[in-house]
Amino acid sequence: MTKEASTAIKRLIWDYRINADEFMALLDSDIKPGGLDRLWALRRAVEGMNYYDLLEIVGLQRIARDWPALKPTLRNQTRIKGIEYVLRKNNLSAAR
Repeated sequence: MTKEASTAIKRLIWDYRINADEFMALLDSDIKPGGLDRLWALRRAVEGMNYYDLLEIVGLQRIARDWPALKPTLRNQTRIKGIEYVLRKNNLSAAR
């Protein structure tokens, strides 16, 4: 992980007792109710990272994988429309 990626992640998780490597592991963990899991990590990244960091660190494949479950939990309509546009533009089905 680059220093820039680690710094971007640290900005997201400053209020949690996890490190950047643990955050990245959460992005590929199971979805489990009521805790820090894959959806929590994705939501935190989508809501808190700029577009370029989001694509570089999280990646569209991870977002597309969980988009149907993630979308209803997001509040920023502009961000939702932007993510949907990028998924369509890159021919990534939200069901993959």
